[in-house]
Amino acid sequence: METSTIRIAIRGLNEPWDASRIPAVLEEIGDALREEADISARLTADSMTIAIDVATDRLPDAATLLRDLGLI
Repeated sequence: METSTIRIAIRGLNEPWDASRIPAVLEEIGDALREEADISARLTADSMTIAIDVATDRLPDAATLLRDLGLI
């Protein structure tokens, strides 16, 4: 299975996302992907970005959900 990565700049996070609580943000994003779109994803973060790895064939659905959440 091929995967694609969506990267989100942490400094660009807006309300209600709290950039000082990245582990909670990752959990909320992962939960939303699973529960609302039935998408499995691997979420990681470094000091600058959140990386969301999803199956390439689910990329459009993941991007739509992330847009609806105000992340992209």
